[in-house]
Amino acid sequence: MAQTELTRELLEAAVLGASLLGGGGGGTVEEALEVGEMALKIGPLHLVDPDDLAPSGTVLTCSTVTCPHRKDPCITPRARVRSVELLLESGGPRPSGLIPNECGTTGMVNGWIEGAILGIPLVDAPCNGRAHPTPEMGSMGLHLVEGYISSQSFAGGSPAKGAYIEGILRGSVETVSNMIRQDACVVGGILAVARNPVNAVYVKENGAPGAVKQAIRLGTAMKGAAEKSAGAVIEAAAEMLSATVIRCGAVDAVDRFTAGGIDTGTAFLGGYEVTFWKEYMTLEKDGERLATFPDLITLFDGDTGRIIPSDSLQPGMNAVIFIASRRELVLGGGMRSPGLFEPAEKILGKPILPFLHI
Repeated sequence: MAQTELTRELLEAAVLGASLLGGGGGGTVEEALEVGEMALKIGPLHLVDPDDLAPSGTVLTCSTVTCPHRKDPCITPRARVRSVELLLESGGPRPSGLIPNECGTTGMVNGWIEGAILGIPLVDAPCNGRAHPTPEMGSMGLHLVEGYISSQSFAGGSPAKGAYIEGILRGSVETVSNMIRQDACVVGGILAVARNPVNAVYVKENGAPGAVKQAIRLGTAMKGAAEKSAGAVIEAAAEMLSATVIRCGAVDAVDRFTAGGIDTGTAFLGGYEVTFWKEYMTLEKDGERLATFPDLITLFDGDTGRIIPSDSLQPGMNAVIFIASRRELVLGGGMRSPGLFEPAEKILGKPILPFLHI
């Protein structure tokens, strides 16, 4: 089996690249590095390709589910591991590999602690090669498989405060995902989830093989440019993804609300209008659509060269708009299901389906 041992250097590159691929969602770099560093201390931890696994080998998705109103988020390493153990205890086979649900900042390290403790390799085939707002989008098209029953186990919350919960649910992908999001809000804002065991062939055909390596390449280029200037970081990323860079200056206003348990709104900057449903979803100027999710739309801080997550976006920030075509990304099966984009249309009040040419 060909494999790459993950190191601190690769961790930093993967997280930095994933912060860009997060497209406005996915948490902070500091949170992701903390999880990754903990895993490497437990280690060793290896990254393998889908072809390195037996076709019938089981691959399990590791993720976290959050809600925007985080009162007291608590997710311990034990909870992450427990989410996998619950599926095993219910009769599921031991996984041959673990994959993250997405290439977002903190999503990139989902499965790292679980893999390090349980001795299971990580597979370079995330559910999606960019971040996305709903669990269904990160389920590799399993919601379309007739008769498929989703198995999802979860754990999290503070034991010291009597808020810890764990459990396993089975049902449709949508129903189970919605219930776990509600549970995350009840316990303070976040749960570790292990879900949807499938074979390696399915992952190869419906996941995003190579997306982790793409994040590492992006992060390496961005890190190499960081010593020069914020602008150099942005230009390095743009070159890697053939992206368009629009320097706007100060953010004029942000209209924010919660919809479907997700931080939602519209940002106005320099004549441009950017909507977000956790991730940045549409970009327009004077009514003309310039980019539509799953195109990569994100905002860089023009002063620091760091990504501005949508939940941190505030008026007055010096923002640079960055857009890359979806064709430059490695997208999973969930991005090929038009029905999953309909809730975003309703919530944002913006057409999305007419702009999908996936």
